[in-house]
Amino acid sequence: MTHHLRFDALRCSLVLGAALAAVPAWATPAADSPQPLDRSVSPWTAANAAMATDATVTDDSPAPLWPGDTVLQWSGFGTLGWARSNRDWTTQRFIDRSGSFKSDTLLGGQLDLKLGDRWSATVQLTLAPDDRDDRRWRLQPSWAFVAWRPNNDWLLRVGKLRVPFFLRSEQMEVGATYDEVRLPAEIYGIVPTQDFVGTHVARNWAVGQGELSVDAYAGRARQTKRIWQREGIPGALPAGEAYWDVDTSATGLVASWSLDSAKVRLGAHRVRTSKSDGRALPVRPTWVELVPGSGIGYWQTDASLPGPGVETVPVMVNHAYILGAEFSPAPAWKVIAEAGRIVQRNTERSIDSLQAYLTVSREFGAFTPYLTLSQVKSTRTSRDWARQLDETTVPAFVDSTGLLNASMRVAADSVPVYDQHSMAVGSSFSLSPTRKFKAEWQHTSAKASGMFDLAAGEKLYKHRTLDTLSVSYNFVF
Repeated sequence: MTHHLRFDALRCSLVLGAALAAVPAWATPAADSPQPLDRSVSPWTAANAAMATDATVTDDSPAPLWPGDTVLQWSGFGTLGWARSNRDWTTQRFIDRSGSFKSDTLLGGQLDLKLGDRWSATVQLTLAPDDRDDRRWRLQPSWAFVAWRPNNDWLLRVGKLRVPFFLRSEQMEVGATYDEVRLPAEIYGIVPTQDFVGTHVARNWAVGQGELSVDAYAGRARQTKRIWQREGIPGALPAGEAYWDVDTSATGLVASWSLDSAKVRLGAHRVRTSKSDGRALPVRPTWVELVPGSGIGYWQTDASLPGPGVETVPVMVNHAYILGAEFSPAPAWKVIAEAGRIVQRNTERSIDSLQAYLTVSREFGAFTPYLTLSQVKSTRTSRDWARQLDETTVPAFVDSTGLLNASMRVAADSVPVYDQHSMAVGSSFSLSPTRKFKAEWQHTSAKASGMFDLAAGEKLYKHRTLDTLSVSYNFVF
């Protein structure tokens, strides 16, 4: 439930620290009349409306810059989730045969300060597993921005925001706003960046029975990328999870066409990534023949290793193109589909892939069963490099230390590659307008997957299957 407080009651902001949580204001029901989550309103349109303080501005009646009835709102959401697979190795950081609450569980809270009809400020915090340590939890800001709407057609936001890659980017952490246990990792889990600090501008036009909106953004972020090393390098790099700090800058343009029961969205994005410590990034490995005329050699991946050197770039560049659509083909039915192409522009060792998913759901009273099909596949160049780095072996009589083999395995693990597809069958059950229980079974088949934490000695390229059972309880308040 959303609560409205006068500005002179600002002390109530202390509730945010106790809640340790966050939810977009558009995801919470009205205080005086709780309503079910509205499936006819697209998340993007609803989110934009909420970020603009839910105000209706008329061009002939401008609101005062600092009205006396400034309002503070607070709201929250959470998910308690548990998932278990039928494999000893881990997928998506936490899911294995022993089961885990960490894969989906989080808690959040949000403060929205309305400064009249035109200005607002939002701070959102989430408590979730630390992206820098698999064993810890972390409280961090996910949103922190100021918004200005000069009229009903324009919206400007400045601060920390979510990159608008997908139809449900802004609601992906609010499980009560969608029916799936989790959004497909094959597309939502592999983009180069999720958040940024910068500027977002939106312009809307009413066209016939629908609405056309164009969103442009630009910003930067420092992120931590998690890499799983099967073997590491003895004495230098331990096996297991490793964390690399990277700096990203992102710009993009998104166009959306919305009707009452349908939406189409197309986005083009450019992401530049560099290592925070300033080290260069390899373009491609270099072949080094260790025994002349024998064909025995290895792939050099770093200038510190034996060989002529490796071509590098200071920044790698990705372009991402995302097309999405959602519509209702018949009463109580809903279809959502998204497809993306992430293109690597200046190296051969980065995310370079095709990905897509399709979800079909049908309401039966409080139940909403669904079927999701999803797939991600790296380009042939990316897959071939990973295979060569994983399968090339230097004989012990040439390198008794094993350093050269270990360096190739580390390089193979450092850039995730994918050739996998999944099918998920599940249902949500609405306990109330603000609470949902969900259950899902998912079957995954993969020839290679950067989502799998494999044991030492396991090959990257090997057909593997995985079944995952997930349940969750989701709420907003």
